[in-house]
Parts: sequence; C-alpha cells; structure tokens
Amino acid sequence: MIFLLMIDTPEEKRKFVILYEKYRYLMQKVAMDVLHDSFLAEDAVHNAFVSVAYNLDKLDEFEDVPTKLYLVACARNAAFDLYRKRSSQVKKEILFEEAMEKGGYVTYIESDLENGILDILKNLPLKYRDVFMLKYVNNMENREIAKVCGILEGTVRQRLSRGKVIIERKIKEMEGNLDE
Repeated sequence: MIFLLMIDTPEEKRKFVILYEKYRYLMQKVAMDVLHDSFLAEDAVHNAFVSVAYNLDKLDEFEDVPTKLYLVACARNAAFDLYRKRSSQVKKEILFEEAMEKGGYVTYIESDLENGILDILKNLPLKYRDVFMLKYVNNMENREIAKVCGILEGTVRQRLSRGKVIIERKIKEMEGNLDE
C-alpha cells in the first residue's frame, strides 16, 4: 500500500492498515452511492484514505462512532469532489465540441482568482486549515471536530471565525492586485 509511505511510525502504520481493512468496503459503498461507477468510487476511496493518512493522529479508536462518521464523511466528500470535477469536465467538453462544430476557436484560461483562492486555503495556518477542512469539506459538526481534534467546541468556533477573517483579508488583497 502506497499510503504507508506517508506514515512515519509503525504504530500509525498498523492503525492505518486496521482502519483500511475495516472500513474500505463501507467507504466504497458510500462512494458508489454517489458516483454510480465502481472505478470512480475506487478513486474516491483512495483520495479519502490520503486525507485519513494526513489526519491519522486525530483518530483514536477503531470502533467508535466519530471515527466511522469521519471515514464515511471523507469517502462521501471525496466522491462529491470527483463528481463535481467530472461534471465540470463534461460541460467543458460539450461546450468545446459545440464551438468546434460551429467552426470557432476555443481557449480556456483558469482565472487568477480561482487559483489564488486555492493558494489561500493551502497556505492557511495548519490549526485553521484542519478545522476548515473538517467543517466544510467533511461536513462535520463543531462538536465532532472538537472531539476529533481534542479541543473545546468554543475553540473550534474561534478558529473558524479567525480563519474566515484571514481568508477574507487575503481575498481582498488578491482582488486589489488583480485590479492593478
């Protein structure tokens, strides 16, 4: 398993293997319910386990409900990400084909704003980024995030609020740079 290269200690590797063996079929079913394609569902589960490997230190028990909820949420969100990406790609292909049929030329340039927002999220301080990912990517409740991260629910709310302020400030800076 290539995932094990991302994990440092033997204890964490053992933990990951147990989680993988125990929940991969459940995660596959969740992804399949969203995507209706076994190959794409497999890709979604792979992407979900990359996220799990990154956040392995935050998972305590193999049998507890928050761990199962977290893994199911990771699989569902990875499946939705693939679905959105695939839908967007199909729309672009259809538009491209229509334009080519009419004899037109087509160019597609991703906006600087789109790329900049991704950079902002990637460069967000780790303590804010983790909480944001759990809240907005994995759709977890604040109390679930608090339990997974081992912090108070008030701290989760505070980090979300401060993270939003940082993101808003960076977007305004970026928009100002784009106008120039």
